[in-house]
Amino acid sequence: MPVTTTPGGHVQPVPIARSHHGYTALRVTSVVAGSLLGLVSLAALAAGGVATWADNTQRDSAGYLTSSTHTFATPSYAITSDRIDLVHSDVLDASSILGKVRVRATAIDPAKAIFIGIAPRAAADRYLAGVGRAVVTSWATGTTGSPQPAGGAPAKLPTDAAIWDTSVSGTGTQTLTWRPHSGNWLAVVMNRDASPGVSLTANAGAIIPDLGWVATGLFAGGGLLLVAATLLVVIPVVRASRSPAATRSVA
Repeated sequence: MPVTTTPGGHVQPVPIARSHHGYTALRVTSVVAGSLLGLVSLAALAAGGVATWADNTQRDSAGYLTSSTHTFATPSYAITSDRIDLVHSDVLDASSILGKVRVRATAIDPAKAIFIGIAPRAAADRYLAGVGRAVVTSWATGTTGSPQPAGGAPAKLPTDAAIWDTSVSGTGTQTLTWRPHSGNWLAVVMNRDASPGVSLTANAGAIIPDLGWVATGLFAGGGLLLVAATLLVVIPVVRASRSPAATRSVA
């Protein structure tokens, strides 16, 4: 242990401070968990902000939140949605979450009559078995894929197929509204005469009646998570900063 000598010749021990930051494994774990929880809380608050913005600014006059209008075209016989799987539970039901769904489509050729229908997926797959079709994989971006670009015409006109839960057809803009319920579904757009070469503009929308409550829940949950995250980080940091430094001295 180092010592110093005073001007009078007395030997004086020099205390040595040993660094000890006070961060135990439990405190480090708390800080890390709090940091991660903070990120989750910020994501929840951001989602609440988006939900509030959409609920207040993005609804049309009929109350629908609607995707952008995109052009869809295929040389085959049909354009379909991707699979729509809606599971019913005693707590949540698809109709209570989505309200109503709306699909609007307009043929590029104004003289062409189009057909829009929603059917159970198994029945729609049987109707379109061996029929060339394109699949809309993203309504938001207007992206389509062609799992079966080649194939023959369907055996029946779409208006003659008794498979649809709801359907509309005609020239000009066609608007289909549907109240979703549990099941596996497929939305199908075709030329009404089942001819190849489907080309149209379309958008999809939904009334989400509880979006305001969803935003409120996200804000409340995000706020609680943020408080918990703050406590998980601040408490161990404060306690570590207050841990006394270990000192030793010798005469």
